[in-house]
This record gives sequence, C-alpha cells and structure tokens, in this order.
Amino acid sequence: MEKFQESETLRMETFSDGVFAIDITLLTFQLKAPSLKDATSSHTLALALLHQWPNYIAYFISFTTIFIIWLNHHRMYNVIRYSDVRFMFYNGVLLLLVSIVPFTTSLLAEYINTPAHQLSSVIYMLLFASICGTLFRMWTYATHNYRLLKRPAAGVRVQTVRTSLIISTVTYTAVAGLSFLLPFLSILIGLIMVVYLSQLKYHREKVV
Repeated sequence: MEKFQESETLRMETFSDGVFAIDITLLTFQLKAPSLKDATSSHTLALALLHQWPNYIAYFISFTTIFIIWLNHHRMYNVIRYSDVRFMFYNGVLLLLVSIVPFTTSLLAEYINTPAHQLSSVIYMLLFASICGTLFRMWTYATHNYRLLKRPAAGVRVQTVRTSLIISTVTYTAVAGLSFLLPFLSILIGLIMVVYLSQLKYHREKVV
C-alpha cells in the first residue's frame, strides 16, 4: 500500500488534535449553572451546586480520559513517520469514537444517581474499551515490520505498548461487565486506568 509523505501525516495529526480539542470543549456543556428557582440564596445555591455532583464526576473522568487518549495519540505519532489509507481509516475510527464521549458523559451524568445507572456505566466503559482497542489496532498496524515508524526504530517500545493497550482494552471491557453489579466501583477503576495509560511510553530513551 502506498505511503503518504511525512507532511500528510503531520496534517492528519493536526486535524486529529482539532477533534480532540472540540470534544473537550463540548464536555464543558455538561457543567451548567443551577436555575434561578433552585438558587434563591447563597445557601440554596450551594445546595444546588452540590446536587449536580454527577456532572462533576462525569466531566472529570471524561476530561482526564480524553486528555490521556490524546497524549497517547501524540506519543504514537512522534514515532510514526508515514501513514497510508488504512492507517488513516483507523485514525478516523478513533476520532469517531472520541467524538461520542460527550454524549456518553451526558448519559452517565444524567443517570448515575438513578436506577438506570448500570446501563449508562456499561455504555460509558465499553466506549473507552473500543477507543483503547482502536489505539491497539493502529499501533499494531504501524509497527508491523516497522511499517510506518521513523528510522532507526530500535528504541521504540513496540511490544510493551501493544501489551499495555491490550490490558487497557480488556480491563475496560471487564469493568463494563462489573458496572452491572458495582457501577461506582467501575468508575473508580476507570480513574485508575487513566493513571495507567498516562504512564505508557512509546520510546525507550525519551519521553515523546
């Protein structure tokens, strides 16, 4: 398959950065001021703000997760020199999934404190499992026989990153199942996964 020039790869990364930025911006729409009827004094305003705690939790988890996914996307592109049609397709699938995060965040915030919280948590975690799975597919394709990597590529942690993305995908999937029984515990594990993914390095000698 024909490879695109490095400049085209840079354009694709720049476009992707724009999508990530828009998604994070859309998340802020989940944070709304209480209506006037719910806040007629400082005391009632404080209570109304506390009543919106599901929105804060959903926003925080989604913001940090999108940021860490972007960070891994950025680190991946820092060891990739070329791209081709298939890799662009995988990147498009990733952006499609990331663009759904504001919707699932709204779903989680709306139903986290209701009897329907299990399903909203399942959908939320399955989305992040799909995102990690897509990152794994992108990485596997790009690193097969060092297909799209910059040369020399000996310092790239190919297998370590593959293993970590598999673990992330499987964990998010398992957490989705756990959401039926313990939805709040699944959210806590989701936060732990954010920390885990933030530690993922793509090169042995430098942080990129």
